Amino acid sequence: MISTTSSDQTSADAANVPMRREGFALPVAMLVIALITVGLVASFSATGSEISNLGSQRAQARAYSAAQFGLEQFLSRRSEAGFCTNCLAVNGTGSGTARTLSGVLPTARETLAVSIPRSATDPTVVGAAVIRATPVMIDSAGGKGTYLITSTGYDSTSVIYSGTSRRKLVASRTVGVFASYSRSNMNVLAGWTSLSGIDINGNAATISGVDGCGSGHDVAGLSVPLKTNGTADMTKNNNWDPTGNPPYDTSKTFAQETSAMKIDWKSIQNGTAMPADIDIGVGFGGTFPDLATFDADTTWFPIIHVHNGTSNFSLPNAGRGTLIVDGALTISGSNQWNGIILVGGQITSNGNNVSSGATISGLDLMLGINVQNSVVDTTSNSTANGQKTYQYNSCDVAKATSGMSRYFIVPNSWMDNVAGY
Repeated sequence: MISTTSSDQTSADAANVPMRREGFALPVAMLVIALITVGLVASFSATGSEISNLGSQRAQARAYSAAQFGLEQFLSRRSEAGFCTNCLAVNGTGSGTARTLSGVLPTARETLAVSIPRSATDPTVVGAAVIRATPVMIDSAGGKGTYLITSTGYDSTSVIYSGTSRRKLVASRTVGVFASYSRSNMNVLAGWTSLSGIDINGNAATISGVDGCGSGHDVAGLSVPLKTNGTADMTKNNNWDPTGNPPYDTSKTFAQETSAMKIDWKSIQNGTAMPADIDIGVGFGGTFPDLATFDADTTWFPIIHVHNGTSNFSLPNAGRGTLIVDGALTISGSNQWNGIILVGGQITSNGNNVSSGATISGLDLMLGINVQNSVVDTTSNSTANGQKTYQYNSCDVAKATSGMSRYFIVPNSWMDNVAGY
């Protein structure tokens, strides 16, 4: 009998012997290195994308700042001499060096490009803005219009990349507002209009409605409303008479007088109808310009608003522009004013002062406020003492009102990322 036990055991033992796997460590190591490499590449790619995105965001922020800067510059400086040559070219009137934007309603699209400096002390250009004022609605007869003003800012300090082509693009951002423009005109009734009446005590006073600019369109020298008893609200303690067309006008009732002036005194006092260049009074930081400031720029006709309530304000020195006084005003000595004077209360005029343009007092009566001020006078009438001159001058009126003709932002109309076409 043949035994098979030995061979079967040998086969079983051979089956239990582990197989040799030579060369396995190398592929594993290569796989691990490949995985690490992919992870590093992904990390670097993510970091690069984050840096690129952050750079783009910063460039967009700088472009936004440039756009806002350009918009504010245009709104505040458009009428400055030499600032917007395109504005002057498409909408200005006159010719040569006399071409001007003053009092002109824009009817054509205006474009302005401004450079953005790094700082006030470093003129290095770091960006630019292109501003466009496009008419939306024009009312030529009414002297007003509505405009879409956009400002596109560009950041020139860095570039961004777009798409797989890696095209370099300069960051840009466009903001915009709707704005209204009103060509301010003043309906002058007289050289001096006093709604609260007037007392004239000067023997050599000159109150004239004859246009000192020589236009030939003369107005009344003095205009005061009728009292309720039908008499003129004026006393004259001498033999002098004003001059003009007519010399003095006492034919209108208070309602007729105020309607003819077309002055929104409430909005003027609130600062909405005539935003001031300089606000003076409690809570306001402005100071009245001295004579040297006016002499430094003879073309400067600012709007100065004195917020003095019912108290009296004394004109400190000569000047020009539009003077708005909420309360009473005293003009003494030889102080001279060229332009427009609007006073809520009384005017007390002493000495030999001169006003060239147009003067209106007693405007608070339009709001139902008694203009009587014991600090100035015991009555509500304005007072003209001594030798003074109140001369109507259409040129000075036009220069004063030209500062009121500007773009005013329509509330709640500001837009970001305005589409360009």
